[in-house]
Amino acid sequence: MSVKSILAALCVLVAGSVGATAQAQTPAAAPEGTPATQQTRIFKLQHETATAAQDLEVDDEAEAWIPAIRPGSIELSMSLGFMNLSGVLLEHGQMIYRYTTDSTYWGDVSIKAQTAFNPVVRIGYTVKPWLTLEGYAGLSFSEYKTTVTDRYIRKNAEDATPESFNPYSDQSLDPEEARELEEADQLAWEERSLITLQGGLSVLVYPLNFGDSGNGRWHPYLLGQVGAVSYDMNSNFTAGTAGSGDIAFGGGLRLLADRNVSLRVEAAYHTNSIEFKPSEYFVETNAGATRVRLMEYPRIEGGGFNEQPVADFASEDLSYLSWSLGFQGTF
Repeated sequence: MSVKSILAALCVLVAGSVGATAQAQTPAAAPEGTPATQQTRIFKLQHETATAAQDLEVDDEAEAWIPAIRPGSIELSMSLGFMNLSGVLLEHGQMIYRYTTDSTYWGDVSIKAQTAFNPVVRIGYTVKPWLTLEGYAGLSFSEYKTTVTDRYIRKNAEDATPESFNPYSDQSLDPEEARELEEADQLAWEERSLITLQGGLSVLVYPLNFGDSGNGRWHPYLLGQVGAVSYDMNSNFTAGTAGSGDIAFGGGLRLLADRNVSLRVEAAYHTNSIEFKPSEYFVETNAGATRVRLMEYPRIEGGGFNEQPVADFASEDLSYLSWSLGFQGTF
């Protein structure tokens, strides 16, 4: 056979082999009316473990809160109240209280405090169900009021004679003129701000909790305080503040409203003693060019007056009642 005949035979064999393979791979057509076969789907189901199921359950057996004062707890509180400052802060006889370019006025000066708004913060530690130690700090804002009696006036001239000054009792004055003089004089009497700062240590004793676990919502207590208080008057008579030790006794009632919140009502009686330092100058005018010293005019024999700077003020005992309402947090 020739080469051409051999190549032609090989091509025929290869073509026949490829055609047979393609026919074998082509699926036979389904008879008409036969339903098509659907592919089977496989689903993987996952089951929760017993532990995961327990995590989804609601814990209905939470520990119930039992109201009680627990030892070892830290107490933080804020209270708002008042100090009934009704006592005498300063008193001095025959002291200058008013100065004009024409005359100098003096008399018996008395300064009294008035009720003051008093916020206080406290931090405490419960040692026993019946004992708590607290540190406290507070301040108060109020006004003081000055009154002057047995008043005198003297012209600012050499050899001027002091005269009693009471326009209402001066029958030679017209009533309207007397009223104007009296009002002008009283407007010069000080009625200014008074600020106090307090701090110290408190001891709270719950007498009903002796030998007990301290359970219950209502807890009455006794209170003792030792601390210090500073008084600052915006006055022409004083130089700086006056400090004093402070001792107080009282009591209160504490209501445990929640696990961490309490309400507290308290009252205490305070005693302290203060002594202000006199200012060197009563008033300074003309940008400091004119300085009027703080003078006193004690009477001398024969009905006259001596004139001298005020050296000191007497110490004043001050007692007052304070009361407050506050919120307390337990940690």
